[in-house]
Amino acid sequence: MIPSLALVLLGQQTMKPAPEFIGGQWLNTAAPITIASRSGKITLVHFWTFACINCKHNLPAVQRLSDTFQKRGVQVVSIHTPELPSERDFNNVQKAVKQYGIKYPVLFDPENKNWRAWNNEYWPTLYVVDKHGRVRGSWVGEMNFNGHNGEGEVSQLVTKLLAEK
Repeated sequence: MIPSLALVLLGQQTMKPAPEFIGGQWLNTAAPITIASRSGKITLVHFWTFACINCKHNLPAVQRLSDTFQKRGVQVVSIHTPELPSERDFNNVQKAVKQYGIKYPVLFDPENKNWRAWNNEYWPTLYVVDKHGRVRGSWVGEMNFNGHNGEGEVSQLVTKLLAEK
């Protein structure tokens, strides 16, 4: 069961460095992306899987966040972590990325290495990583489910973090 929907903000004492991305099969990028290479920029890390209905419902919101902030250096990095056997096939992931019109980078995580490194528990989850590579907040579940404004809350956090040094 997914916990109640809300943006979880992390205070100074609880901020942790974002784990480095693990794995080698990427879509929509010429070279692998690293947390270290994102230094000085905000990164949105989106865990999802293509057969999950909640994940599918989140894709438009994640794309809007990408479209809104990419000119300001914010990058969405999507981590596809499969739940079902068919989702472990890279060709199926490629087809889903194309079908859903995903333009931002997607890291294929068939062995759940990133899932474990990030201590992730649910699909979908979106993490907000600040300019210093620290996880500053997260949203679990559909961002705009049942009148929630997760997309707006994430957007406000990103705007705040862009203003920080």
